[in-house]
Amino acid sequence: MAEKNITLDGRLSCAASFVREGSVVADIGTDHAYIPIYLITHGISKFAIASDINKGPLQRAVKNAEEYGVGDKMCFTLADGLDGIGLEEHGVGDIVICGMGGELISQIIDASEYTRRSGIRLILQPMSCAAELREYLASNGFNIIKEKLCTAAGKIYTCILAEYDGVVREFNEIELMLGSHNIDAKEELFNRFASSFARKLEVKIAGLERGGHDSEKEREILADLKKIIENQGEKQ
Repeated sequence: MAEKNITLDGRLSCAASFVREGSVVADIGTDHAYIPIYLITHGISKFAIASDINKGPLQRAVKNAEEYGVGDKMCFTLADGLDGIGLEEHGVGDIVICGMGGELISQIIDASEYTRRSGIRLILQPMSCAAELREYLASNGFNIIKEKLCTAAGKIYTCILAEYDGVVREFNEIELMLGSHNIDAKEELFNRFASSFARKLEVKIAGLERGGHDSEKEREILADLKKIIENQGEKQ
């Protein structure tokens, strides 16, 4: 066990909180390997795969793992996505993909059959295009089990926990935008999170109307979004 303690920011801490105790974890796009180091030093995971597409981040990951005394409980793989990193060999149960765009995360998931195995959990933290990621998951048989808002460096992010069950689901525009679990959770961060989308919609509507384009659909979504924000404010 390492003598030093590693501290995660709100974004990475949120993702780490979704990892099951005792699970072997694969951290895709690991960068500094902060999540697997944290999981092992805190006794949550017994072993971890740290994978990255670039040599520089992977070298940092190796150095950090050695510094925190967990190098013997990790393996490091230079790879693009999930194939060939030893998921089955190491018995990986939880796959963490953080810090990428939602569309890239979708592509990584889609390219691997392992993500569709029973009991495999996906812990996803999109930096952008979260709606596109939710749509991919819903339309391809992945159940979004849980979703949680978090902050890092003054920005609000969401972490998604998903698992394949083969059931195709449909979400409306607001659910894709915000996440149905986030809407239902009544978290303190929600109004700030939702209000940022409302402001973007207002800008989009103004632009459409300046160009002489129809904005009826956007106005309907904005009205529904504002109702949700008002309801959340009354509940908190």
